[in-house]
Amino acid sequence: MDSNNEWELRTRAAIQWLRKSIAVTGGQGSSHSWHPLWGWSKPYPETTGYIIPTLFDYATLHQDASLKHLAIDCAHWLCSIQMPNGAFTGLLLGNTQPSIFNSTQILFGLTRVLQHDPGNKPVHQALQKCVWWLLSMLETDGSWKRHAFVPGFTPSYYTRAVLGLLIANEVLQDAAIRSRMHHALNFYALRFQRNHAILDWGFKPGKAAFTHTIAYTVEGFLQCSLILKDDVIRQKSIAAADQLLLEREKAGGRTAGRYDANWKGDYAFTCVAGNAQLSVLYQRLFELTGEKKYRIARATFLQEILKSQKLSGNLNRVGGLPGSMPIWGAYLPFRYPNWAAKFFLDAMAPFQNDEHWLKQ
Repeated sequence: MDSNNEWELRTRAAIQWLRKSIAVTGGQGSSHSWHPLWGWSKPYPETTGYIIPTLFDYATLHQDASLKHLAIDCAHWLCSIQMPNGAFTGLLLGNTQPSIFNSTQILFGLTRVLQHDPGNKPVHQALQKCVWWLLSMLETDGSWKRHAFVPGFTPSYYTRAVLGLLIANEVLQDAAIRSRMHHALNFYALRFQRNHAILDWGFKPGKAAFTHTIAYTVEGFLQCSLILKDDVIRQKSIAAADQLLLEREKAGGRTAGRYDANWKGDYAFTCVAGNAQLSVLYQRLFELTGEKKYRIARATFLQEILKSQKLSGNLNRVGGLPGSMPIWGAYLPFRYPNWAAKFFLDAMAPFQNDEHWLKQ
């Protein structure tokens, strides 16, 4: 199998799996995950939101306009479940509690639809209401303390929440939003450590962080710093990314499934979504710097998880990716979450015309 054929097979399988994750809910958003015993779960609004840009990207890459229509349908479904105050709920469909982080991630999808169709009034209204609510929840120090996944805990991966508003502001073009998000980013920037780790970058305070949230955190810092033209935070983001490469080198070229604030890694498993997200992050660093180490890293993070995607067997599994390798690992054991497929597709996108990507 040559690499272009493999790219085609794997990306089409992952797209088909995402299609299925939406079809099984009756078009009510993408199912959170598939489990070999429990089957498909309820729709997950948060990740449905950020799957939308991936569908748009692959509509172009695969020359398949139906993916754009699917993305727009997902956005309209999200509009239909938005809370009256502008928030979106956390967790799965049916939950009634608003969520800061989940609302910000939905902004990625709403923004992408508006960039495709600026005249889409329902989506524009939904985006604007969501942004207003998020700004109303912002504390004076720039943090969000209410409506968190863990009550009372403000995690550092909220840098990606800041990014969600900055992306939405590409449509809204409000200087006040830009200023307030810069203030918010500076709140989290106080958590950079001398060893280039970032405090509280996981789901729980003081606990090791899955590479899923580490990637959220560093990507959030990097992308926000580029939008805001903050060179100090940009350099600190790059230093954190470089340190991860050093830790990986010390471990013989292996990526841990999670790291604590002292870079102590748990190598008993690989966090599949996290590796895919890291590939996306290092692709961005390669685009910024042209440095060979980032070009290599973007491929090696992806290579580690390729074998977790099956191209035959149970049709509910084909094309999807598990939470962990091995499948019983600590991150979502025995589940195939929709965001693992989404970030895998994002990571695969740059390699479409690279015949040697498997050998980098």
